[in-house]
Amino acid sequence: MKPMPPVSAFALKVAAIVGMTCNHIANVFGTELPGGVMVALYSLGGLTFPIMAYLLCEGYRHTASVRRYAERLAVFAAVSQVPYSLLFGATGNVLITLLIGLGMLWLLDHKRQNLSLCALGLLGGLAASFLCDWGVIGPLMIMLFWHYHDRPRGVAVAMVVPLLGLGLPALSTALGDPTPLNLGILGYYTVGFGLATALMLSYNGQRGRPLKWFFYVYYPAHLLALWALAQILPLS
Repeated sequence: MKPMPPVSAFALKVAAIVGMTCNHIANVFGTELPGGVMVALYSLGGLTFPIMAYLLCEGYRHTASVRRYAERLAVFAAVSQVPYSLLFGATGNVLITLLIGLGMLWLLDHKRQNLSLCALGLLGGLAASFLCDWGVIGPLMIMLFWHYHDRPRGVAVAMVVPLLGLGLPALSTALGDPTPLNLGILGYYTVGFGLATALMLSYNGQRGRPLKWFFYVYYPAHLLALWALAQILPLS
């Protein structure tokens, strides 16, 4: 089998956007879709968060200003919260989770010598993330990517924990009750995570075409579009 061609940050972002859109369509309209389509959409959705967490670590490593990076995340997290809440209720959106993860990376980098302050900050971040999308697991995944980033095939090592921790329970549920929803969730944590791992392992460290602002704008825009579409369509 030929190795996967090199993948730039641009390609990773495109994959994350496609997976995110598929996942949200499945979450909003899944009951209206054929079972096979639901499974496929959920499976592709599993691409999204691992890539976002990985790119956050890359962004932190290369940014000229962590403060400006955090400000961008905070602004678009606030903008996105309204359409996100309309669709999914009173839970913090994924940009808030990423912002928390960014803060935890900064603590590890700058306050490591002050163990008490660092530990308190990390525990506080995990507690705050509990109220957000990908709560607790999301920041932990970010920490794993950061810890293993300079090791051979470190991405694969970092993905073992979420793959086993989330994939095995999903497998057990799907075997006991193989509904399209349960099979889709299994695909999310196996097929989606597997594809994300393969793409991240092929990352060539190059930026590729710039897509920073498009991604930030696309996130709240597609949430609002899905909400509007859900109001128009006669959903059961």
